[in-house]
Amino acid sequence: MSDRNEPLLVAPDWGADALAVVVLTAPERPEVRLPLVGSNPRAVAVSTDGTRAYVVNHDNGKLSVVDLTAPEHPVLRTVPAGNSPCAVVAGLVDDQVCVAAWADSEVVVFDKEGQRGAPLPVGGGPCALAAAPGGGARRVCVINEKDATVSVVDVSQAGAPSVSATVRVPRVTRAVAVAPEGRFAYVASRGEGTTDGQVTVLDLDADGAAVGDPVPVGAEPRALALSPAGDRLCVANYGSASVSVATVDVDNGRVGTPGTVPAGAHPVAVAFAPDGGVIHVVGQTSGILTAIRADTLDHTAVPLDGVPAGVVFGPDGHHSYVTDQATGQLTVVRAAPRKTAGIPAGAGSKPVNAAVSPDGTWAYAADSASDKVAVLDLNGLAPLAPVPLGAAHKPWDVAIAPDRGFACATSPESSHLLVLTPAQGNELGTGGDITVTPVPLASGARPYGVAVTPDSRHAVTADSGTATVSLVDPKGGTHTIDADVVGCQGPTGAAVSKDGRTLYVADFAPEQQERPRGKIAVLQRTGPETWEGQDPIGTGTGHLSGPHEMALSPDERRLYVANFDSGTVSVLSRESVEADWGFEMAVNKSPAMAHVYGLALSADGKTLYVSNAPANEGTVEVFDVSTNPATHQGKIRVTGDVGKPHLGLGLALSPDGRYLYAVDAEDWKPGSGAPGTVYGIQLGGGDQMQIVATAQAYIDRPSALVCRDDRTLYLVNKGKTSPDPREACLAVITLKDDSRLEVESTKTRPLDNNDLPYSTAISDDGTLFVANFTGKTVTVLGSKVTPVPVGQPGASQPWDVAVTDDGAYAYVTDRTVDSLRCVRLSDHQVTSLDVGRDPMGVASDPGGGLRAYVANHGDDSISVIGPDDASPGTPKVVDTWQHPRIAKPESVSVSADGAWLFVTTENSGELLMLDTRTGTPRFTVPAGERLTGSAPHPQSAKHLVYLADEAGAAVSVVDTTTLAPLDTTTPLGLDVRQAVGVPTAN
Repeated sequence: MSDRNEPLLVAPDWGADALAVVVLTAPERPEVRLPLVGSNPRAVAVSTDGTRAYVVNHDNGKLSVVDLTAPEHPVLRTVPAGNSPCAVVAGLVDDQVCVAAWADSEVVVFDKEGQRGAPLPVGGGPCALAAAPGGGARRVCVINEKDATVSVVDVSQAGAPSVSATVRVPRVTRAVAVAPEGRFAYVASRGEGTTDGQVTVLDLDADGAAVGDPVPVGAEPRALALSPAGDRLCVANYGSASVSVATVDVDNGRVGTPGTVPAGAHPVAVAFAPDGGVIHVVGQTSGILTAIRADTLDHTAVPLDGVPAGVVFGPDGHHSYVTDQATGQLTVVRAAPRKTAGIPAGAGSKPVNAAVSPDGTWAYAADSASDKVAVLDLNGLAPLAPVPLGAAHKPWDVAIAPDRGFACATSPESSHLLVLTPAQGNELGTGGDITVTPVPLASGARPYGVAVTPDSRHAVTADSGTATVSLVDPKGGTHTIDADVVGCQGPTGAAVSKDGRTLYVADFAPEQQERPRGKIAVLQRTGPETWEGQDPIGTGTGHLSGPHEMALSPDERRLYVANFDSGTVSVLSRESVEADWGFEMAVNKSPAMAHVYGLALSADGKTLYVSNAPANEGTVEVFDVSTNPATHQGKIRVTGDVGKPHLGLGLALSPDGRYLYAVDAEDWKPGSGAPGTVYGIQLGGGDQMQIVATAQAYIDRPSALVCRDDRTLYLVNKGKTSPDPREACLAVITLKDDSRLEVESTKTRPLDNNDLPYSTAISDDGTLFVANFTGKTVTVLGSKVTPVPVGQPGASQPWDVAVTDDGAYAYVTDRTVDSLRCVRLSDHQVTSLDVGRDPMGVASDPGGGLRAYVANHGDDSISVIGPDDASPGTPKVVDTWQHPRIAKPESVSVSADGAWLFVTTENSGELLMLDTRTGTPRFTVPAGERLTGSAPHPQSAKHLVYLADEAGAAVSVVDTTTLAPLDTTTPLGLDVRQAVGVPTAN
């Protein structure tokens, strides 16, 4: 054997007197070398070890022996081979080579180096040769077209060939093949008296005796091939534009009843893929390549340019190569899925799952070895800066919302769902700031799988530790703190701790007649949606008098309260966040302030902005509160409507401290329209606010506002009940980046005008709290976690989750009890389906309603879920797929068109592709070291799937195309028809 390992094809160029040697190291970019041989080379064969090519030169009657091991592929020798040699076969006993000399009606048998030629008379006009593939063939079948016979030549004794049998086959064609074990030969003929052709099976061990009756095929069979295992026969029927495919009994050689597949006009060449699963046929005048599944006869056709004359598969079976007789070009056809790239996920990383963006341009990968989510550019096939989640959080699974409003990652060790959101008004992408919000699940939840509902409303996690499924609303779940918990007569202000767990509510106490009046309710969060009242701050303790808006210092040890009645601000303080509040000082000035309503505090806690309405003029007073007493620093004018009552100016300061905003409800305006104005000023740029926005759909009696970030305002519109009812709402105002005093976009969220939403506060995680004056409640707009029990903790282990295409169900695998838990999302009803042992991965069909697939790791099977016809809208197990290649499946995903199920298996670097119509494994694709999860491209036309390779620290890219000619062609010569693959040493 040679050490030659380059994958090669060889093809004789009839017109250029050369042998095209095609290097397939880069299978989609072949390189061609063209050593010259003799005159009009007609055929080529290759030695068993791939070191020699044998070219028969028709016009000068020579055999050229070409060295395939040397880079230049020199001709080692040229020897006489009879008159008009037209066919050659190699791989015989002792590496002999047999040449058909057509004009001499004989064959010439040479040794491996083309020496010691031994001529042997056969029938008239030998035109085609065939021998068992694989080396060591003992017999050669010779087609003699002049006398319509087949000569069986025995070459078992090197240098002494003999004719062991001659068999008459009427109207024989040049299509012939010998079975791999060398016993049976298959010879095509046009038949007698009919338009149909036939295939005759000859038993070479019985002197060429026919095996059964000839098998009918299509008209004028021109090419014939056996599968590598010898169990299928394919015949290209030139005259009927069809292909006949039949099973073969390898023990007795008999051919089953052929199935007929339409092909392009005048099919002339046929080839099996190395695994025998696919057949490629080319039509000479139609320019059509037809790909056929050997077992099902499903077929696909693609057009090629020119006049295709030959087809051969590359050694890996991922590509076929078509020669063009007219142009001398070689066309590369992608014939099977293959790994095309690997994107590094970072040194030391262990990516275990991936998710692809809805537009298919980028992806996230969960790196279980770090506290980061890898970000991958799928166009550039390159890693980008990862998203840090925080040291406590190591991700396991990731999912991206269809609307790109958020993504999420599970962290089993910390029992959190990490929610990734873009800047307000943006969509997730590879650029821009990403905010990571840890959402705590139940203690010990240990979530693994995660999915997002089709409407992008909820993330769904499979909680292995608590036997639950958590429904998380990352965009802001809503709940209400009831009036009996809030304990206020008329909530007019709110402040909240940075972690969102302590809420302060100002009670204006409108039912209290005496002055001073009011209190501050203190609420503590005890669960995701539960609160408990603490001891309030009373009127006397806080020196309160009609409290309204409040501000909490950055260290949460000072609380500022606007006193509407007295025109002052009470400053409360405490020694630590656990200590009780006490009164520290009052903020006022001379002349006194009136109708103090709104407050805003700088990020360093030193500057306090206070709304003031003296003599019906709207202003903001600026105080230095780092001293006691506070020092008045100046005034900012809000409105130009001097003489009008501006009694309710809400204030908000941007997080970076550069812009101050005020809102005026303008309740004094007559008519039934929507009053209200938002003002703003860049601090340090003067003392007069300018109008940012006026009354319209999203501004209607605004009473308070807060800054979510530097470009986002949340505005509470209190609405009106009567007369002329107006709807209350929360307006989200996105400001322009280059001028944060202009509106870029808005959207609204309904509130209840019967509650009279009045004031607002926001925690660091973006949870918004709205104090409702007449409802005496607080509305909480923030992340919402709803755990749904699906089993018993300790006895169940939810692992992976998928949401059906219609959003009706969340399917959750439960590894401990061998079940699929089906959670109906409309009412959280849970049903269970018995599946295989140790179910791990689950995936929904993108367009299949209730259809889904479950990977049963424990019994090497796939459960298929579908609708129960007896109970519409209810899922059931409709099929179970088992196959030797489905071994310990761990994860599954479905292609965008629903045609392929992608399966990864335990400790394997191969991707298994199953036909979803039958459950049959069609392709096994080497794609990495240890694959743990897959994510198909969301667009079916792309034919790509991305695989988390845990051991390879990368995400592999697999092109799942099963048939596609590439746009580029490779020049071979002037008249190239036949191509032959060259064996490699490995």
